[in-house]
Amino acid sequence: MGKVLKIGAFITSHGFGHGTRTCAVLNEIAKFRSCKFEIFSTLPNWFFSHNLPDLEFELHNIQTDVGLVQKSPFIHDLKETLKQLEEFTQYNNRDFLECLKIVKNSNFDLLISDISPVGIEIGKQMDIPSALIENFTWDWIYQEYCDSHFGFNRMNEILEKSYSYADLHIQASPFCQKKHRTIETPPISRSIRKPHTEIKQLLGLGEDSKVILLTTGGITKELNLIESLKEENDLIFITTTATRSITTNQNIISIPLKSDIHYPDLVNASNLVVGKVGYGTLAECWSTDTPLLGCYRNDFRESNTLVNFASKNLRHAKISVKDFERMNWIPKAREIMTENTTSKSTPDTTGASIAAEEIIRFIT
Repeated sequence: MGKVLKIGAFITSHGFGHGTRTCAVLNEIAKFRSCKFEIFSTLPNWFFSHNLPDLEFELHNIQTDVGLVQKSPFIHDLKETLKQLEEFTQYNNRDFLECLKIVKNSNFDLLISDISPVGIEIGKQMDIPSALIENFTWDWIYQEYCDSHFGFNRMNEILEKSYSYADLHIQASPFCQKKHRTIETPPISRSIRKPHTEIKQLLGLGEDSKVILLTTGGITKELNLIESLKEENDLIFITTTATRSITTNQNIISIPLKSDIHYPDLVNASNLVVGKVGYGTLAECWSTDTPLLGCYRNDFRESNTLVNFASKNLRHAKISVKDFERMNWIPKAREIMTENTTSKSTPDTTGASIAAEEIIRFIT
């Protein structure tokens, strides 16, 4: 296996999708080389413990990104975002200096960033190779706000320069803006751990059960849907909740967010995924060949890219948040869902394995 590699990973906390993507790559890297990982992110410790169960890592709970300051899952605060960015992009605040101190006291072989610019900036300062993994960068997202909030122009100049320092640039499909001299991969998603038959058995479901996985992501209050879901008694609905244990209410199964059940295994065991769509959900539906009925953020620039990819590469339909909340989507769900999970056809090559191979080739 050779030298033990020391790798730092700087991960934005803008949703879980960037975290799941990086974890998928780190798990693949560890299949080829002995590694020690240090993770810089404000995503919770349980998230990494669940997604990196066999890896040796240390988590530093440090902010490495601003992203978009959210008022709610679908509304962001541009004035507050810009205010925080103006401080953040000076690269001298407490969190940046703490990251710099940790890196100075370690012997890293590589710093990976998804999509935080901090790891790349520190790599530049410390002369440590850096890799950027992205399907968009923040300067691209902020471009559409430059006319209404002029301060984003200056922020974008700084961020674009930071991203340009990356020694290796991996673009994970579906990416939003093609860049020169990059490595392109298929969608990067977490691997399946258990077959769909085992997951259905664990949940007390028959092999032929028609399962719909709901990914609400804050779209609606859970109770608003309960009675409507019960009326569709030939279907099984799975939702993730803040409960501590798996509960069943007629045809509705609620699974804790911190459950031992690997979320991609739930996607794979489902005939359809319905709800809010981000990169992680889309990539895992693609990798498991699971149909998708999705709600997308109309005010987030990435959404068009996700919709276009899903429309071309999945059994897919787009619905509005109102349609979701009013249960107007059931007829469409019955139309596009896979009748039998055994008929799914998964891709031969994953984006995670390609990204890991490129990273190992780069640093060895």
